[in-house]
Amino acid sequence: MADKSSGNPFMDMFQNFGNSMSIPGPDMNDMMEYHRKNLQALQAAAQVSSGSAQALMAKQREALEKAMADISSSVQSQSSGADTSKMMSAPMDLAKKTFDATLQTTQEMAEILRQGNVESFDVIKARVMESVDELSPKKKS
Repeated sequence: MADKSSGNPFMDMFQNFGNSMSIPGPDMNDMMEYHRKNLQALQAAAQVSSGSAQALMAKQREALEKAMADISSSVQSQSSGADTSKMMSAPMDLAKKTFDATLQTTQEMAEILRQGNVESFDVIKARVMESVDELSPKKKS
């Protein structure tokens, strides 16, 4: 049978010292709860991001529908026997109207994205702050 000692008295002394300290191991239930909260925060942030993406797609669809309606309206007004001067100015009016609508829609979409990012960041930030509190040593009163 082999002897457990390593033959190095310094290592044996260090090993005995470590065994005598009885350092407790981590509580697995606490670790699982900690990581469960992290995953819940990530899920909540993903849901916020998903909601932002859906709002963004709805805004894009709305802008496309409006653009198509404006084009249809312009084509109908040109083909209804309008005078020549109106027919010549109609494409410019449509281009200006489309440009203004695109600019407005782009600003609204940027705000949707910004707000979604802020909300997602706030969810993650709240969990990080909660984690810091959980991991900070408790002060004794």
